[in-house]
Amino acid sequence: MAAEYGIISLLPALLAIVMTLVSRQVLLSLFTGIWIGATILVGWNPIEGAAHSLQMVINSVTASFNSKLLLFTFLSGAMLGMIFLSGGMSALAQRIISRIQTRKQAELGTGILGMLIFVDSYASTMITGSVMRPITDQFDISREKLAYLLDSTTSPVVSVAVVSTWVGFEVGLIRDQINSISSIDQSAFMVFLQSIPFRFYSLLAVTLVFILIVMDWDFGPMKQAEKRAKEEGKVLGDDADPLIETREEDIDTPDHVDPRWWYFAVPIVSLVAVTGFGLLYSGGWPSKAPVEALKGAATADAILWGVFSACALLLAILVGHARVELEEVSDSIFEGFKMVMFPVAVLSLAWTIGSVSEALGVGPYVVSISQGIITAPMLPAVVFISAAIISFAIGTSWGTMGIMFPVAVPLAVQLGAPLPGATGAILTGSLFGDHCSPISDTTVMSSMFAGADHVDHVNTQIPYALLCGVVATGLFLAGGYGVSSLTVFGYTVGPLVLLVAGVAALFVAAYYLSEHADVNVPTTFGSSSD
Repeated sequence: MAAEYGIISLLPALLAIVMTLVSRQVLLSLFTGIWIGATILVGWNPIEGAAHSLQMVINSVTASFNSKLLLFTFLSGAMLGMIFLSGGMSALAQRIISRIQTRKQAELGTGILGMLIFVDSYASTMITGSVMRPITDQFDISREKLAYLLDSTTSPVVSVAVVSTWVGFEVGLIRDQINSISSIDQSAFMVFLQSIPFRFYSLLAVTLVFILIVMDWDFGPMKQAEKRAKEEGKVLGDDADPLIETREEDIDTPDHVDPRWWYFAVPIVSLVAVTGFGLLYSGGWPSKAPVEALKGAATADAILWGVFSACALLLAILVGHARVELEEVSDSIFEGFKMVMFPVAVLSLAWTIGSVSEALGVGPYVVSISQGIITAPMLPAVVFISAAIISFAIGTSWGTMGIMFPVAVPLAVQLGAPLPGATGAILTGSLFGDHCSPISDTTVMSSMFAGADHVDHVNTQIPYALLCGVVATGLFLAGGYGVSSLTVFGYTVGPLVLLVAGVAALFVAAYYLSEHADVNVPTTFGSSSD
């Protein structure tokens, strides 16, 4: 089916993405892309295409993993509604603010917290965004910057962590290829570990976050957003449409309730602990070792158990300790549901446009083009760029990994290219495209829990992601063409040395773009920044 549609397979996703960024009408743009794609699939009949579009949305929403993630999102909204009612977030924020004295400290705290919760990217985004949003607002840090900090310190860290919801999926893909290719005599987990130094984009993305924070640099549309927040006190642009519109002050804490910081902390600890236990238990622990258990963990089930436990604890705290009436608790839960209705709609359509692109054969088409120009030295860079294009078009890094592994790994073996480099290129390229795509679920979740306008988040993040992507491409090319095997003063230049060079290049480029590029650089597409 891929060869059948050719370049046309790219049309629905690209149309949806461009329409989203230009018109700022996310839902309409996504459904237009779905309709166009469905129309192509049914033989260019627009009426039949409309009916097929609806069926594809239903199929996406009812898919097991997706339906669990939607329930997780609704329960997250309920949890936030009850947290707002308890006043616990405000109480904790005040305690933290008393220790955080500057914008830089608030940004560093956000980045560090995002990295510390490395078990799951969704949980990390939700927790870090919920904790830090009132704090970053207090220091006039734009919501665009907060969304960027969330997006660039969650998935990049979780994807390389040896204990996370990602490791099982990634190791499983590697194992499938090792089992199918008899000439590979390595363990899947060892290849995973060896690929980490080659995750150039992931590692550079996290590094850039802290370069920008420590040096107080910004460039592109983000510079305008931060200028607006600093000078005008506007964390959101005038025409911004944040994915979560309900704020803490919109849900009143009853007068008789004395907000305690642990009203927030205890449910969050429960969420993390139950999620971690759920990952191990669903994977077969204690009969299996923790690493082996994580490989077979049921990610969606684990995060669902975690957020449900947090909601149950909050209900007990509100009714049992804070003495809040059940009617008020119920009202806060429904307010929480209202918070996440728009993100749920965006996620549903984003998954569907990804399914449309897969049905049209975007992945095989991009791979087929790449295969014609690949040589062993070029392989890592071409695989990295191919994975990024596919991920950008279908909006899912995991889906891209599933597409790329059966093609890129056998090709690497055939050409004699190092397996860790090819593996790292797939895994980090998938994340690069995901970071640039407005139809990515992790990008949507970052906008959601930062309370940011989704289009503004994408606009401000793309220049940073592109900078890391360009440097990463250069590193893959350098490694592929033998730089990694050169001997300098008796030492072999390996991927870690390449990474150091990449960090230096990133620093220089960020300095130039921040200090010498035009301050009034236009936004990537339509933006609410003044």
